[in-house]
Amino acid sequence: MEKLVAKFEMKTTSGKTPVQYHIAKSSLVSKYLLVCFSELDDAGEPLDYLGEGSKAYNLNRLFVMPPTKKHNKITQAQYEKEASELVEAVIGELKVKRQNIIIVGYGESGALAIHFSMRFHYKHTIVGDPKVMKKHYLFHQNVVKASLKGNQRLDKLFSPLYIEKFSRPHIYFYSGSSSINYEEETKYILEVLKGKQILSKICRQRNLGVAGFPSFVEKEIHECTNQLACDEIIAWQHNNKVLAECMLPNYLVGDTSIEFAYYFYKIGEKEALHKTKYQTNSQYRYTAEDGGSYFVKVFIKRNKEILTKNSEKFRITVAEDF
Repeated sequence: MEKLVAKFEMKTTSGKTPVQYHIAKSSLVSKYLLVCFSELDDAGEPLDYLGEGSKAYNLNRLFVMPPTKKHNKITQAQYEKEASELVEAVIGELKVKRQNIIIVGYGESGALAIHFSMRFHYKHTIVGDPKVMKKHYLFHQNVVKASLKGNQRLDKLFSPLYIEKFSRPHIYFYSGSSSINYEEETKYILEVLKGKQILSKICRQRNLGVAGFPSFVEKEIHECTNQLACDEIIAWQHNNKVLAECMLPNYLVGDTSIEFAYYFYKIGEKEALHKTKYQTNSQYRYTAEDGGSYFVKVFIKRNKEILTKNSEKFRITVAEDF
């Protein structure tokens, strides 16, 4: 997780219950908007789920911050109203269609992201390890509602929400297998979402939770937005013969508009020993003349989209006759 860089200037909505936010416009033309409900780190700084090294960084992003101490009397209903109006204003300014909004959140903001997407019928939601919102998202409930007391979990507040088929969101759910809040909180949220039949994907990985969330977000964003992506470049070698294979994610398999160009490099040399033109085959066979350490660089193209990915290094031994 990376902090928002210093050049990010926070703005505040002008409603009765102001909400801090920041808009990061894409440098490229993008028809999507990521709405990132943020948490704060121990120093009180907002967190960015996707740093500059991420391809998803090129999407329009709206960061929505927790209530400030100055406005800590805000209710959840007031906060949601202000946040919803903010999102609608931003998509109007950026000319983004409502169905192209993706709600993102982790931890405390993950639970809020789920509730927000169900409450206002946003189609795509990506969350990691949602948990009780008590550290940053402190809401004073309306007098007509029951107070939040003791160990009552805030996720119970969204369990009664009625979800109709036409407005059913797609929730991509991530939880690290070492998550400390999984047993007490995440399992309950999973059961609620399963009951509503709105979970699109559940992913658990063996890591400490937050460390794996950015890569999960990026992978799911690629699928939601049909971005060009590559899972891995594998180089199968036997003696001096190499089979290079580009492993595409499932949603791109069968896309006949994707083409591949293969460059074979020997470690220590700047120029590629062998290059191919673009072709539709995701595999290419190459026979090396010299032994040594190699890697394959693959250029993947779809229309004007191009990305590159390298294989791991591999060793070739060429047998010689004496």
